[in-house]
Amino acid sequence: MTKEELNLIIEKEPYHKERENPSDSDLRLYLREVNYHCPLCGKELQLRKQKKANQKLFQIAHIYPNSPTVEQYNMLHNLERLGIDCENFENKIALCINCHQTQDYHTTVDDYIHLLNIKKRCLTQTALHDATNTLGLETEIDKVVSKLSTLSDSDLTELNYEPVPIANKFTNQEILLKSKVTNYVLTFYPYIRESFRKLDGKNGFHLQVLSEQMRSCFIKMDSISQDKTLVFSKIVEWIMHKTQSNSLESCEAVVSFFVQNCEVFHEITE
Repeated sequence: MTKEELNLIIEKEPYHKERENPSDSDLRLYLREVNYHCPLCGKELQLRKQKKANQKLFQIAHIYPNSPTVEQYNMLHNLERLGIDCENFENKIALCINCHQTQDYHTTVDDYIHLLNIKKRCLTQTALHDATNTLGLETEIDKVVSKLSTLSDSDLTELNYEPVPIANKFTNQEILLKSKVTNYVLTFYPYIRESFRKLDGKNGFHLQVLSEQMRSCFIKMDSISQDKTLVFSKIVEWIMHKTQSNSLESCEAVVSFFVQNCEVFHEITE
């Protein structure tokens, strides 16, 4: 295929579109979704002292090329593409300058699929984050979260609890998350259960309402991603944000409580 023949093909493909420069707001979104670090090499894309996103340590790269070479087109044209056209937000990602140049001129099928999967994960994480923006959370939960971070062994041994095994909610490939949740449940479940019992019906707090809020949050996230580790972490982030807690472990313990209580994660059926 000649370059002229390729140009004729590109002109007829609706996915191809004239190059568009991203706006300042787009640049901020591209940087935020990769956490201000190049997703390929980890290099920082914007120093903290920088006040403007256009002080460039990065470039916005097309995942599927805007103007593919004959070699790139032959190699990539039958593969999955993101977005309705090549200038869509979903087909672009922030990279450091070196990685962008490598990706532009030395793309292999594996490189393309790797970057495409990174972008898909970024889009999923953003969607999960956005799904919690409008969700409310019972305000009294912050008392439980705050107290968890200051507990001593004596606080926990005062309560008797016959540990109930975590329901069949994890596959053999999810052993790390299962172990984490199990350990939190075995250690903190009785304390959290008793704390919620004491709060229930006071100062407008109702455990049933909180349980329904947790269930609603999980259902919204489950409709976006079935990656339990990712969903778990995003629910934890939501609770940290709503309670203004600095304790990741306390919020993980609370989410684990609701995993055990069946508000979070479906039971696996054979």
